Amino acid sequence: MYSRILVIVVIMTILVPFEVFAGTATQTDWSGGDGVWGPVFDWADEFYMGTDIECYTDPLNIALLNTPLEHTVDGDFDGANSVYFADINGDGYMDILGAGYYADDITWWENIDGSGTSWTEHIVDADFNGAYSVHSADIDGDGDMDILGASWWDDEITWWENMDGSGTSWTDHIVAGSYPHAMLVFSADIDSDGDMDVLGAASTSSDFIWFENVGGSGTSWVEHIFDTNFNGARSVYSEDIDDDGDMDILGAGQGDIIWWENLNSIGTNWTKHIAGGDFPGALSVYSTDVNGDGYMDIVGAAADFGGIRWWENVDGSGTSWSEHIIDVDFDGRSAYSADVDGDGYMDILGAAYGDNEITWWENVDGSGTSWIDHVVDGDFDGAYSVFSTDINGDSCLDILGAAHEADDITWWDLNAFLPDGSLESSVLDVQESPDWQIIDWACTEPSGTSVALQVRASDNSSSMGAWSDTLTAPCTLEGIVADQDQYFQYRAILNTTDSYSTPVLHDVTVVWQPFTGTQEGSAGEVTSYALYGAQPNPALGHAALLFALPVNSLAELTIYDLTGRVIHSFSRDYEAGVHEVILDALVSGMYMVRMTSGEFTAIQHFVVID
Repeated sequence: MYSRILVIVVIMTILVPFEVFAGTATQTDWSGGDGVWGPVFDWADEFYMGTDIECYTDPLNIALLNTPLEHTVDGDFDGANSVYFADINGDGYMDILGAGYYADDITWWENIDGSGTSWTEHIVDADFNGAYSVHSADIDGDGDMDILGASWWDDEITWWENMDGSGTSWTDHIVAGSYPHAMLVFSADIDSDGDMDVLGAASTSSDFIWFENVGGSGTSWVEHIFDTNFNGARSVYSEDIDDDGDMDILGAGQGDIIWWENLNSIGTNWTKHIAGGDFPGALSVYSTDVNGDGYMDIVGAAADFGGIRWWENVDGSGTSWSEHIIDVDFDGRSAYSADVDGDGYMDILGAAYGDNEITWWENVDGSGTSWIDHVVDGDFDGAYSVFSTDINGDSCLDILGAAHEADDITWWDLNAFLPDGSLESSVLDVQESPDWQIIDWACTEPSGTSVALQVRASDNSSSMGAWSDTLTAPCTLEGIVADQDQYFQYRAILNTTDSYSTPVLHDVTVVWQPFTGTQEGSAGEVTSYALYGAQPNPALGHAALLFALPVNSLAELTIYDLTGRVIHSFSRDYEAGVHEVILDALVSGMYMVRMTSGEFTAIQHFVVID
């Protein structure tokens, strides 16, 4: 207890005699946004203009704008209709699958080194006429991933057996050979027997069917018709909607979003429920817990500007639904859901055929009532299919897309950054005639990145003049901006040569002294020896030592820390006048400067803070 009191007394004894003469302005927050030219008396949380930068509010800092980085897997996949993902060859890397409508191909692309930048094409079936949809599951239960497809012209649902787990040898097995204009295929354990069954959507069949994997080998299939009046089915999915432990079935078509309740858990007795009954052009259906209440909701996409919507499973029973429109002005072809930004809330993705667009909507607060749209690619010609997974193994979700007209299979890395950006501060009015001292900033610069500043000062706030040369490190403002100019502005410049790294700017500080006329070289005003000490005091890592000589003289300055250790020493001949010595990279603490010139000796103390 006594030692603590003693420490406090000592600190107060040391610090009380020192008065802060410097003016400082620091900006640590830019979250208020741009558009404020000023002049302002405090930068607060606003600035004038930013280009390709983003202000993050937790913590407060500035970084380069995050932007999707496009990687084309195959730019010549004729009529790319569908994209999916799975680790086909069991090497731990996520591969990509595609269905090419005009190519008549079911194909998978091997992610060679897991980076998603090097791919090898493997054609599974080159004679699958009008290949419309592709999916992957372990159909035969042998531990490796097989592939499923739906064929528009062959009227088929087929699965291909991954013979040795490497994805280089395949055997096809027809699940349904007469399913008119099959459009979509999906797999789930519908009858709760532990093996994967198959569902299909066929646009010109009035029967909606699931196919039982008898024995689990995938070589024997039994059809189960669960709806005889769902003509025009476009999409099918499976999820436990009512939380009773078995898999239900969802479908999109006829302008409706429907789910069928699996009444006996073995898939032979069903009850039909309409979740969204007025959804013209319904083409896609998916299920997830959008609002985080523990109940499975439904997400849908519709063409003809039916848009992207989700239906809230109000009490978890699947019998009461509340519709939420996310984007009504979106020509939806495909919908999916994932936590794209890693904030714990489920976001929604969509592919718009007519809009040529891949977009994801950010679930702002997790309630599913507030959304921000992020266009991933606005020039993805004939966007037809969208999914999300971690392609490059960085533990962040990426986005996959298929473009029917562009013949593209593509993925986007959402964690890339633009190469450069800048921010211009508001014009600061220091409300006095300043002797400009230093410009300081704190930043984080990963390898390959940089933060630099430019500054300018003027006596006219509406005409600030030219920017200074680029300053790559904090420094004195002596010779950079003119003293007595009371308006000040900075420009922060961020650069990266690594698309996966961004520099971060944490704060910017400018320091000045009231202008007294005792500036460097003002010989006409010097009539005696003087040591003015450090400016500013306290100093922010950099300090300018000012002293005066009435005649040409040898002057020596020695800087000590509190232990008496010499930190710096300067000795040289100076002309008569006021002179300045810059001290860089001083650590926090208290220092003493001793000046001798002829018979003149003076001592001053100053403080350095981070």
